[in-house]
Amino acid sequence: MKKSLFSNLRYLFAVVVVVSVLSSCQTTDDQVRWLRGNMHTHTFWSDGDDFPESVARWYKDNDYDFLVFTDHNILLETPTTGPVRGNHRLIEGELWQRLAQDHPAVEKYTGLFGTDMVDILPDEDGFVLVRLQPLDEFRGIFEEPGEFLLIMGNEITDQHAVHLVAIHQDEVVPTVGGSAGERADMIKKILEGADDYRVRSGRNTYPALAHPNWQWAITAEMILEAEDLRYFEVYNGHPAVNNPGDEYRASTDRIWDIVLSLRLGAGNGKILYGVATDDAHHYHSSGATPGRGWVMIRSRELGEQSILDAIDKGDFYSSTGVVLSDLGYDGEKISVEIEPQEGVTYTTEYIGTLRGFDPSGKPALDGEGNEIPNTTQTYSEEIGQVLASSNNLSSSYTFNGDELYVRVKITSSADQIDQVTGDVIGKQVAWIQPVVPGTSAIAGR
Repeated sequence: MKKSLFSNLRYLFAVVVVVSVLSSCQTTDDQVRWLRGNMHTHTFWSDGDDFPESVARWYKDNDYDFLVFTDHNILLETPTTGPVRGNHRLIEGELWQRLAQDHPAVEKYTGLFGTDMVDILPDEDGFVLVRLQPLDEFRGIFEEPGEFLLIMGNEITDQHAVHLVAIHQDEVVPTVGGSAGERADMIKKILEGADDYRVRSGRNTYPALAHPNWQWAITAEMILEAEDLRYFEVYNGHPAVNNPGDEYRASTDRIWDIVLSLRLGAGNGKILYGVATDDAHHYHSSGATPGRGWVMIRSRELGEQSILDAIDKGDFYSSTGVVLSDLGYDGEKISVEIEPQEGVTYTTEYIGTLRGFDPSGKPALDGEGNEIPNTTQTYSEEIGQVLASSNNLSSSYTFNGDELYVRVKITSSADQIDQVTGDVIGKQVAWIQPVVPGTSAIAGR
């Protein structure tokens, strides 16, 4: 298979290290590389429609460096206890999936791996039972040192669309439950459980809030209440999650700016980072298909802990297709260089909020002037202004001292293509993490 430009970028020379690693990175330029990964993936272990081995094969074949399995409230290991849903069957403590004999997942699986690798039992009425292998049984088929890594994760799936994605786990962080009006408290308690796990395990993992606009469940105000939340999905590839918002409700980009502005304006220096993910469920037809959104992490090596450390430092950007050849911050100026695609143009926007902005919010109203319940409030346009823009491949922004933060969004003229159906699903975009001016480390860290 011909390698894409992502493979050509595996060993980039980082000229300038971004704000978040200036205080800690002691490496030389040739030790730094970009790693492409998806951090939100579903399989037959919960509500995906394919085997984890087939999913791993897709991501490896499509030039990813790492993949995180994040099935709902379960790890990819033999579930002597755990959720059994849908067409799952437990046989002597092992998880099996009941499928039609001609199901495309079965046909693809046997076509990729043959019949020796899979346990299939006949069932009634043209169905079969297929054993779901735990991660440790198949990871050796795919993993290559420095080339491809599989990571265990979990989508902590609570009531009322409160979902958080955590990576590199060996136990499930528990849900907490609650009413629809207690979503913010549910997020905070899940974060507390994740913090407890992080301390006990020594794994530097922090959960990311998944798809805040799915079912219009999570508002900016809820995130502001969850002061320890450090990551959220600015882009989730599932077509039902309402990333752009609508004429009355805030987009995920707008939610991001509201939270950043009110946190930093109030002196809470914990930056909210934005990740892009697939939330892949569907591998045979339209829907939440793979290859829609990913992170590009700058790291010295391909390993769980080095990936977690880079995420912790904010040394990554998120993308649906735009690729950067360089990214830096020298304490005064953000510099961005885009890897060009032939015939494609780009708009780079430097977005931020200035000190002294109006922090007050008003209830969101519908077209008839009625308040929309459970909705991010309406705030001043002073929040999340476009402070500068460029159509060049190389651009920069120099801070003048008035900015609370600046983040960068790059929009391409190139279409974002569904990798399963071939349909156009948007434009290619990249999101660069917020920078607090005048610092050599992330504010509040």
